Amino acid sequence: MATQQHDLPRLDCSYKQEERLSDTTDDLTTQDRYGTPAERATLLIAVASSSVAFMLAFNLGAYGEVFFDQIFTVWITATIVFIASIISRLPPNGWPARLLLLLPSVWLLVAWIDNPRKEDAGESLLLILTLLITVVALPFVAWLLVATINPDFRDLPRSNKLAVGGVVVVFFVAGLFFGARNDVLLTCDDFKVSGNDLPDNCVQLDTSGS
Repeated sequence: MATQQHDLPRLDCSYKQEERLSDTTDDLTTQDRYGTPAERATLLIAVASSSVAFMLAFNLGAYGEVFFDQIFTVWITATIVFIASIISRLPPNGWPARLLLLLPSVWLLVAWIDNPRKEDAGESLLLILTLLITVVALPFVAWLLVATINPDFRDLPRSNKLAVGGVVVVFFVAGLFFGARNDVLLTCDDFKVSGNDLPDNCVQLDTSGS
């Protein structure tokens, strides 16, 4: 009996050690198949941010304007995250980061002060704020949302953050180019079908049959 009592803890320790090794093996297998948490977070943030950045830039290139509905979407998201960080323990927990979330609100304030009856009133400031929202605030808000949902994503390496910023800039420039040169890819009918106004340089197809 005494021998059995001494053997039981050894068996238990051996079982726990095997369990830990099994968990480590499963983690490594998951990383091999699906990438590390940091890589998945980087991909998710880059896709979400770049998609919005591309559409903002495309409309800016095609119409010379940023559509209000897309800015409002970013403003609503950033404002909710900002309020949640104040009334709860959700990130960001410092004011420097919180101030970045106020960039869309500053854009809204400038647009409110800007009098549409005055030509070119505040247009340059609005453009600068739009660029800041797209390149800075948008990826930051996306990162905060992803990090809040999964804390493993919170501490992304600096190289990953720079990669996200680089991807956003690339797709913003691409959207600006394709918007300005929409006549190469799209026609006026494409804009009509999608319910958009016609850019000045869109291609009008000849439907007369001649």
